Amino acid sequence: MPRSAASLKARLRKSGIRHYDLLIHDQPKDWLLRTFASRSKKNYPINISKLMRNIVWQLRERILSKEKPPLRELLRTFWYLYIKPTLSRAGALSNETDQYAQLISNIVFMVKDADLMEYKDIGFRDDNQANRRLGGNANIILFSEKLGHQDFLSDIANKYNVSIVALGGQPSVLNVEYFVDTMRAAGVNLKRSFYLFSIVDYDPSGWIIRDAFVDDLRFYGISHTQVIDLVNPDILSSDEVKLARFEIPENETMRVKNKDWLKEVHKRNYKNQIHLEEQNPGGTTLFGLEGEAVSSQRLSDKLDQEMLPLLGQSEDLLKIFELKKLDQAIKELILFKIT
Repeated sequence: MPRSAASLKARLRKSGIRHYDLLIHDQPKDWLLRTFASRSKKNYPINISKLMRNIVWQLRERILSKEKPPLRELLRTFWYLYIKPTLSRAGALSNETDQYAQLISNIVFMVKDADLMEYKDIGFRDDNQANRRLGGNANIILFSEKLGHQDFLSDIANKYNVSIVALGGQPSVLNVEYFVDTMRAAGVNLKRSFYLFSIVDYDPSGWIIRDAFVDDLRFYGISHTQVIDLVNPDILSSDEVKLARFEIPENETMRVKNKDWLKEVHKRNYKNQIHLEEQNPGGTTLFGLEGEAVSSQRLSDKLDQEMLPLLGQSEDLLKIFELKKLDQAIKELILFKIT
């Protein structure tokens, strides 16, 4: 249901965003310090998040009002064009904090948490476009944590005509928005069941990446999902698990994450999990498995078992895919005839 104008104003106010007639990124230091003054001057002279959000919002306003064409640049380019020079001019550029990551977090906040905008409003380019593909069986998605699995994903996509995504180490809300937009444009029914086959590290970090990707899909309308984790102890023999395992770090930051992960692991009842937990006087040492510890052949064999029963459920999407290919072939034939 569309949000009201009053609701939008309230969300903008809560997010510290307002309209400015002057171009924020062009203003001198004293204006920036006065306008975005920080309550706590211990770290920065200005409120970094407030500055970033307002520059993003102002650019969106200008693009939607046709004052400026869509950006058509990567987020990294936007950082160098608009944010980094402004922070430098305000004396707020840091060598200790990853402020580019801070920009990404603030845009994610504006898109997901505050529901103020979409990435396509500004026209950001998708830096992961080459690492994803929509298949005829679009509701079957094979995704990997790392780009190193891209060739394997492509082989599976060619074999089964399924969708694939290589996340490149972490999921991106921008990438998922454009991926789902591609599905909508192809006529894919987002309300149907989606089957997600994951190739992520068998450890807390890998599962956090997997869950973030699933959450992003849910945000964009794909809520009926079933996740099948291909990398787990039982895809290997007990001897292979012992050889391939690595110790999961234990510290204050990871302790709670490790505990939550282990709780979820135990629900799966993997028979080889016993080889990934060792009791010692200080507690339990946990081990994980790298995604690369499982061979492509082993992954392919597992996919044969899991995927084949699902393919018959996606015939309507396959028809859409084939019709699009036929339409494109006809267009290319016409162009060939008239040139």
